[in-house]
Amino acid sequence: MNYDPYTVRREDYDRWSGQVKSLFHVLEDGQRHRREEMVGVTKSKNITAVVSALRHKGAVIECTIGRGTNEIYYQLHAMTDSSTVQEGIHCNTCRCSGD
Repeated sequence: MNYDPYTVRREDYDRWSGQVKSLFHVLEDGQRHRREEMVGVTKSKNITAVVSALRHKGAVIECTIGRGTNEIYYQLHAMTDSSTVQEGIHCNTCRCSGD
């Protein structure tokens, strides 16, 4: 199991759902990934719920809309020790912001 560069305690990881684990494995490379790719890997009909669940585990995930397209991309920047949702560390795109 490759946790670099994002460290996750084994006992925490073992408690994650299969969808959250699958999403983490897609994003752990630190690159941007299309929403459709993540849906395909996790088999989730509601990928934003899985992204939110991973954020509750401490993931700092940026969400952007592709320039010239309406494709949504997600990128993992870091893992923290607490919920980034409760800390307010999230992007406006995921929150359907008009900004």
